[in-house]
This record gives sequence, C-alpha cells and structure tokens, in this order.
Amino acid sequence: MMPDTKPLAFNSPASGGAGASKIRTLIGLFGAPVIWVIQMWLSESLAAYACYPHQAPLSIPVWNSLLPILAVISSLCLTGGLLSGFIAWTTWLRAKPKRKLPGNDKNIPDAGEGRKRFLAMLGLMSSLLFIVAIIFTGCAVIFVSPCSPWF
Repeated sequence: MMPDTKPLAFNSPASGGAGASKIRTLIGLFGAPVIWVIQMWLSESLAAYACYPHQAPLSIPVWNSLLPILAVISSLCLTGGLLSGFIAWTTWLRAKPKRKLPGNDKNIPDAGEGRKRFLAMLGLMSSLLFIVAIIFTGCAVIFVSPCSPWF
C-alpha cells in the first residue's frame, strides 16, 4: 500500500463537519453569554419597573411576586447556560483526533477537526465563565433587595 503523499491538512475537507456540528459549535460558543445578557436584561428591566414605575422610587415592589419571578428567570438561565456548556463539552469530546501518522503512535487532528476542537474548547471555557456570571447574578436576587436605596 502506497503512503499518502498529500499534506495532512488537505486530506479532509476544510469545513470541519456537517451543518449540525456548526450549530452545536455556535451554541457552545455563544449560548451562555447570550443567556447571561438575556438574564440581565429581563431581571434589571423587571426590577426597575417594579421599584420605579413613575417619578419616585418605591420602598417595596409593585408586584408581590417579583422575587419569585426573578428566581425563575435565574433558574431558567442557569439551565440554559448549563445546557450550552454541555453542548460545548460533547462537541469537544466528539472532535478527538482520529488519524495517526505513519510509523507514529500519536493521534493528529485533521484541519477541520482541529479547528472544531479549538472552537469547542473555547466554547467550553466561555460557558464555564458565563455560568459563574449567571450564578452570581442570580445570587444578587437573594442578597440585595430590588427596591433598596443606593445611598
């Protein structure tokens, strides 16, 4: 059997996978950050309206159920962030190197697989960072009253 004479980067397509894999990579990269932004937007908007609906700030929220609403938003966002991290992790696991150099025991990634693995690892790190941000933002609901004065 003749050895392959093409450079290793040209043995596989540069796209790195099918469309579903690209969607998984995008969810892994941008899922948790977008979910954190949505959490901040919803929580801050609802708390601001409930505590300052007109010209003067209120000492208690307009809605009695504001804290449970903010807790549900935080829980849903944490679930979404964890799902995004799980998708990034499984994408990283699926992108393991499968080829071996002739006469060498080390696995090497194809060009598309290496790119996909790098983006999946970046998504995993990003998801972990923003999961922590989602948790801290959710803890603010517990420790800080939404209608407390700033001074």
